[in-house]
Amino acid sequence: MEGQSYKIYFNEGALVIADSPDALRGLPNLFYIDDDEIHKSFNILTSNVSTGRVLNYGLVSMNPDEVFREFLDSYTVIQAAGGLVLNKETQLLTIKRNGLWDLPKGKIERHEDQRAAALREVMEETGLNMLNISDKVGQTYHAYYEDEAVLLKETHWYMMNSSGKGKLKPQEEEGISEVKWADLDWFKGEEFQSYQSVRDIIGRMMANVSVD
Repeated sequence: MEGQSYKIYFNEGALVIADSPDALRGLPNLFYIDDDEIHKSFNILTSNVSTGRVLNYGLVSMNPDEVFREFLDSYTVIQAAGGLVLNKETQLLTIKRNGLWDLPKGKIERHEDQRAAALREVMEETGLNMLNISDKVGQTYHAYYEDEAVLLKETHWYMMNSSGKGKLKPQEEEGISEVKWADLDWFKGEEFQSYQSVRDIIGRMMANVSVD
């Protein structure tokens, strides 16, 4: 049975809440913390104290879901949705946003559910309009600053398939400069410079979703 874990990223560092130390293996500059250190550690992670150095904090708990939900209660959580889109050649759609490769995603509007938002964001950011949405792959979490306050974004990711041959069009007003299809092996190479949360969800897709 796969262990339960949550990763809240800030830049390249993360706060990881897991039910086993196995989920923390391989993390650089890892500091194990107790329950009462979780907010202090997250404040260090998101402050200037960690500038220039990747820090990771790991909390091992018998009930990571409860700890994680209580942690979220202390922050404003922004809901977002996005898509992992495959074509007939089993290539994955990727965008370049503000100089880094990414996946199409965006905030969920008040009248939308997750699936509708994911479809809309993919269409708006890439120009695709022939999409089929299927299973949910999972969620990712990352923190960022807005008006000097730390916000958390919970992004819900869905598998999609595209059979269209339409022209890809980057949504430039959202900082997107390029949209392209790429073979899955490309995402494992050095050219794919991206966020760790995006790498995580792509890895989850490759491990759990049949792409034959």
